[in-house]
Amino acid sequence: MDENKIRVLEESLANERMARKKTEEVLKQKSLDLEYKNEELEATKLSLSKIVNEKQIELNNLFKTIIDPYILMDLYGNVIKMNQASIDFFGVDNKEEPFNVMTTVHEDDVEYTRDAFQKFLEKGSFRNFQARLFNKQKELKWVDINCNVIYDTDGNPTLAQGIIRDITNQKKQQQVFNEQKNQLDVIVENSSLGIVLTKNGKILKSNTAFQNLLNYTEEELLLLTVADLSLKEDRKRSYKYMQKLDKGKINQFSIIKRYRTKHGKIIWAKTNVSGIKTNHKNIDYQVALIEDITEELHNQSLLKALNRLMSSILGKTNINDIAWEITANSANLLNFENCSLYLINYKTDKLQQIASYKENKKEVITINETVANHLIETGKSEIIDDISKDSRYLKNDAYLSEILIPIIASNEVIGIIYSKHSNKNFFTDHHLRTLKIIANLAATQLKNALNLQLLVKADKKNKALLKNLRQSNKELKDFAHVVSHDLKSPLRSMDALVNWIQEENAKSPNKVIEENIQLLLKKIDKMDHLINGILKYASIDQVNSSKRRIDLHELVKDLIDTIYIPTHITIHILDQLPELNVDKFRLHQLFQNLISNAIKYIDKEKGTITIRCIEKENFWEFSIEDNGMGIPEKYHQKIFEIFQTLGGNNDASTGVGLSIVKKIVDMYEGKIWLTSKENVGTTFYFTLPK
Repeated sequence: MDENKIRVLEESLANERMARKKTEEVLKQKSLDLEYKNEELEATKLSLSKIVNEKQIELNNLFKTIIDPYILMDLYGNVIKMNQASIDFFGVDNKEEPFNVMTTVHEDDVEYTRDAFQKFLEKGSFRNFQARLFNKQKELKWVDINCNVIYDTDGNPTLAQGIIRDITNQKKQQQVFNEQKNQLDVIVENSSLGIVLTKNGKILKSNTAFQNLLNYTEEELLLLTVADLSLKEDRKRSYKYMQKLDKGKINQFSIIKRYRTKHGKIIWAKTNVSGIKTNHKNIDYQVALIEDITEELHNQSLLKALNRLMSSILGKTNINDIAWEITANSANLLNFENCSLYLINYKTDKLQQIASYKENKKEVITINETVANHLIETGKSEIIDDISKDSRYLKNDAYLSEILIPIIASNEVIGIIYSKHSNKNFFTDHHLRTLKIIANLAATQLKNALNLQLLVKADKKNKALLKNLRQSNKELKDFAHVVSHDLKSPLRSMDALVNWIQEENAKSPNKVIEENIQLLLKKIDKMDHLINGILKYASIDQVNSSKRRIDLHELVKDLIDTIYIPTHITIHILDQLPELNVDKFRLHQLFQNLISNAIKYIDKEKGTITIRCIEKENFWEFSIEDNGMGIPEKYHQKIFEIFQTLGGNNDASTGVGLSIVKKIVDMYEGKIWLTSKENVGTTFYFTLPK
């Protein structure tokens, strides 16, 4: 081998050795680096293991502290892990038996839950999902679920976890609330009172009654304020109350004010306004209850006018005077052109005009006999709107409409109230109702006046009884005056109002109201007969009485059922009252006057009247005790004198009742006296023979 080749080989070997040496050095360095990295990885591993353990402890502690049921499950609903709250809620432990959440879903919610679960997998979470589940005990539970998907390192969904909140009680409470709200809405919407919710005078909500009252729709009212519906004269007064309400000085107030309807009609209404607080500090809303009292105020005015009419005829015994007051007051009250009153003369079987009123002058207004006779036969009122179209009338009659009302006493037509008018269709149902009331109120007075006329005629025919009849008539007049003021006037008013109510009820019949009306009418009729019976015995000591055996216990019980007793007063009969041979009406009058007197003067919040009876050797001693205001000693004898009262402002006392009691007791040769203590009470004692 030549030298060149040898040199090349040596150089190659030298280079190879050098390269190997460098490679060994590099490998050595790499080995050192690898060893260092390995140590570093071991340290990191230990650190990560510690962190994982810490996080696992934290997670386990967090898992234990979750109060609501918590579950971890696969994507098919199979539970992998559940906390104690979840075990208690479902009644199942997945460690003891397999458990799939989807099997607990209510059958009506299955499809809805599956659709929601699909969207959950797509979205990755859902919040406040509500459904119905059954636990192992088959108890239905409403739940609110918050859930999210767990993904692997590649971003694929692997598991799902969620917290379940039991909202069963909330749902039940919400259901009860909704039912109560619906009931309240029904009550409000069907209330006969107008109800409106406002804020700062702006109308927010109203019920149907309020809308109908003012003829506005609900939408129209939302554009208005309370001021828009009120009269200017009433706004200032309402504003003062609203200021106090808003400042918390008052919680509510009541005011009578006027409202203007959509069509411009003025309505009077009682308005009760209450403030509503939402933050417990300031009034945020106002609720108003509106009651239409237009008709009530009108009726009050009418009642005052009717009372004036009755006051003008009470005490009068002359038929012509009574008839004139009726016709004049009726025409003025109802703005009639004229008014006449006819009575039937049963001897001639003809109508006789007793009074006729026209423009403050007495004038004869003729009645159509055909129409009048038909009314007498039927007893029914009649309005003729257009006389020119009625074949019963002459075509040249100056009047174009008329109204006829029968006057009925003891189920018998005794007369007619009659009016004509120059305009067609003048008379209304209001005129008809009012004249019926007047006819009812006047009937008894006219009947009594007719009876008095008959008595006077009989008195003239029998001279032998002249002196006795004069005295009887005087007493009858005095007594009739008392009865008329104390009993008959309110009784007539009751009868009139009940009949009015009956007519109003006929428009919208109510069986219960009709039954109560009939019961009231029977009571009124019973009282009327009783009063008429008392009037017949007005000359009580001059007319032979019809004595018979009377059970006083039953008599007093019936009396208590008949008279008006305020709710705060209680009457007790402590002893069995005896049977006596007496006149029923006289004893009825005796007990009624004493009991009524006791009721009248009870001034306590809780009144008590006690009736007792003690048997003596030859007589019975009765006592009626009350806890009223008492009677001063100076009046103990005076009160038994006719027309004597205790003084003061008791307008209800006539000073006759106790004098009648004493007269009846004297007739039976008994005694009457009293004991009393002011502000404590009074006891009246009287005796009656056996």
